[in-house]
Amino acid sequence: MTEMRLGSGLHQQAETSDHVLKLSDPVRLDVLKASGLMAGGPDKPHDRCVRLASRILGAPVSLVSYVDTERQHFKAHIGLEGKALEDQGTPLTHSFCQYVVSSGKPLMIADSRLDPVLSDNGAVHDLNVIAYLGVPIHAPGGEVLGSFCVIDGKPRDWTQDDLDALNDLVAMLETDLALRQTVSERDVVLQEMNHRVRNLFSLINGMVRMDRRTATSVDELAESIAKRLSALNAAHSMIVPVVEASDTKADAEGAQIDGLLEKLLAPYSGTARLDISGPDVWIGPKAAVYLALTVHELATNAAKYGALSVEGGHLCVQWQVKNERLEIDWTETGQCWEDVTQTKGSGFGSQLLSISVESQLSGTIVTDVTPDTFSHHISLPMERLAR
Repeated sequence: MTEMRLGSGLHQQAETSDHVLKLSDPVRLDVLKASGLMAGGPDKPHDRCVRLASRILGAPVSLVSYVDTERQHFKAHIGLEGKALEDQGTPLTHSFCQYVVSSGKPLMIADSRLDPVLSDNGAVHDLNVIAYLGVPIHAPGGEVLGSFCVIDGKPRDWTQDDLDALNDLVAMLETDLALRQTVSERDVVLQEMNHRVRNLFSLINGMVRMDRRTATSVDELAESIAKRLSALNAAHSMIVPVVEASDTKADAEGAQIDGLLEKLLAPYSGTARLDISGPDVWIGPKAAVYLALTVHELATNAAKYGALSVEGGHLCVQWQVKNERLEIDWTETGQCWEDVTQTKGSGFGSQLLSISVESQLSGTIVTDVTPDTFSHHISLPMERLAR
């Protein structure tokens, strides 16, 4: 079969900034960091796969390598020796796997000593990597995180059957990674549900107190409370899909950001002044769940401690799209924040914000507090929000 070598396509990429840009893609790196695959001890599914690869392909060395901008970490391996074994990885000066990651394609090398790029790679001289077959490993979101490879210390012509076998093993490994992410996401949301239930009664109690101050009759009070409970139920429904399997379906729905915000903040209308403004922005189904979690957490804190907890409070939520990012400004006024609990930045609420904004949406959240104002600035990449 035709040999896939650096000199026949990846050679040009290796000589340009495209290779470096793809390795340093912030979304890819955020997903890699969140996965925890660049650290940790032995991993049974990875170990089983490398043993099978070595046995099926008759290769003395097999390994799974996850790659960042500086090094490759061997999550599982068989047949390694010396310093690479001791360090559980190598710098990129000794890496073929980096080219599998940057290209997103299999790499098949019969004799690296004859390749115009790889012949000078430290892996050839220091690790005796002569023949190499590597296949990309994708995260559930499609990002290329590493390479599953087999290595021989002598020249070897890899076959299509070899490539097919390695692809089958990678498919097994990617299924395991997807299951891990699903379990992790559901655990986060189940914690969120537990967190919400603990706060629900105090939140409803606060709403009742606020409505009782303005209601002129029992019927008016009952109607107002019923509307708020209905709105609260609708807001909670937005964070349910990730607990169910339905959010992985192809026909899962997303949301316009203004509709999402209006639905989540509807329980608090009338309690404080709400200003919501910005351009039309469509949020994909998965991103909408995590943005809903974020807004719901901020709104709950505001209802317990901030602008939504006092008469005359004011919440302003504005957004814009700038440099391929969604920039959201959440600003609360009308309350004194000098000793307010929500500014402490600890506990599950803060953990949830970090997971939702930083880990899942690859964004940032910056909080600013003054005696008169409490604000968050949230910046999210539009590419991530489309999912």
